[in-house]
Amino acid sequence: MLSREENERLTRTGRGSPAGGLLRGYWQPAALSEELNGDRPVAAVRLLGEDLVLFRNGDGKPALIGRACPHRGVDLAYGRCEDGGLRCPFHGWLFSSDGSCLEQPAEPEGSNFHTRIRQLSYPCVEQNGMVFA
Repeated sequence: MLSREENERLTRTGRGSPAGGLLRGYWQPAALSEELNGDRPVAAVRLLGEDLVLFRNGDGKPALIGRACPHRGVDLAYGRCEDGGLRCPFHGWLFSSDGSCLEQPAEPEGSNFHTRIRQLSYPCVEQNGMVFA
């Protein structure tokens, strides 16, 4: 019989947990490839207790980033795929596949503030009709 502490250690998969750290070292199935087909290749997913958004970048490859925009917490699952990334529907920040912020339309000309903004991201591969992260 497991103690309460042992059970918590083995079953919690969130960020920073022992089991979560172990499982994040392996490819996890995130979605079927067909979910990213069509006019709007964006899908909200929940993996290992994290809310994420899966989309196709400018090269048609799958990308997985955090679902909440770091600016105002807006749900990026409602974002638009454009310019090789995913654009936030609220203020228009553009995020690339690796989670870096590429553009902030409201910032003054010449501002480099966007270079300091990072969004959580995970690597993705597409094999046999499935996207793994």
